[in-house]
Amino acid sequence: MASNSRRGKGRKTRACQSAPQQDPVPHETPIIQIAADDPKLRKIKYRTSYNFIPDQKMNVVANHPILKFEEDSSEWVKFKKLKDTELLQHRIINWKWLRKIGSEQEVRDLLGERLIDALNCIEPQYEELVLEFHSTWLHKEGKFEQGTAVSFSFGRQVYEMNVSRFAVVSGLYTEDEVKRLEFATCLRGAYNKRKDYSFGGSELEEFWGTISDQPFGSSKVITSVRNPVYRYVLKIFSTTLVGRRSGENKANWIELFILMCRVQGKEFNLATVLADSFSRGRRGGIRAGLDMGPYITRIATNLGVFNTYLPEFLHKGPTTTMFGF
Repeated sequence: MASNSRRGKGRKTRACQSAPQQDPVPHETPIIQIAADDPKLRKIKYRTSYNFIPDQKMNVVANHPILKFEEDSSEWVKFKKLKDTELLQHRIINWKWLRKIGSEQEVRDLLGERLIDALNCIEPQYEELVLEFHSTWLHKEGKFEQGTAVSFSFGRQVYEMNVSRFAVVSGLYTEDEVKRLEFATCLRGAYNKRKDYSFGGSELEEFWGTISDQPFGSSKVITSVRNPVYRYVLKIFSTTLVGRRSGENKANWIELFILMCRVQGKEFNLATVLADSFSRGRRGGIRAGLDMGPYITRIATNLGVFNTYLPEFLHKGPTTTMFGF
């Protein structure tokens, strides 16, 4: 399995948020590939038992064998909702523009190397794999170290793993980094119901009050944020880690959580952020956009999916562009 060993090397680990309960630090983080004869692990059923590997692009993406889920299954319901949704164009930081306006170093200092690496995900995206991934993705919050914490399918092969292994296959952390105590004890997100290693709504509301002229509510308008660098960074989150076509001027909890951690110097677990982002509800349909394709491609690459499903026989989505003027 491939992984990006460059990521995370040479970084200094900052003090993480302490918590009353400490998860064990993993020594082994194996990928669990679902076997047909193992009743304990997740199964995905398909309308056809035979999975042929196309040697050319299929005229209709939805007819690809990896998307032939059994009707009325949970995967089929998700797929039916998303199948007519166009892939969203991924947009990354325009460093040249930031340099021109004199804000490059401030943005770099605010984000830090690991987050910059994550935001600079420019892999091509493929319609079939994006649809398959979003239709099959499951994240069980609170199961951080359990082998069933996250699961998804590529090429009708189901992968089930803990968050540590997900962090490695997504290219966010190295094998050595996920074995450190800090990986298991850093902040993991912000939720309505307070959980271990997390913020609640009151902390986000308090933080919002320090950066915005508007009250904290359902519509947290990014243009109300006083600091222009914070505004730009929140916009970047909405085009990368939390991509969406509509509502780009409204900050959600994931984006505010990331910004709050960076502003306050608190370390957070980027793998749980990515998992939460994959778990967001997606509207589907022609007016929406199916997001995070480059991150899905990175995971597929690290799992060797393209060794079987050749990229030239898949439909490529929009190419990544810069976000800025």
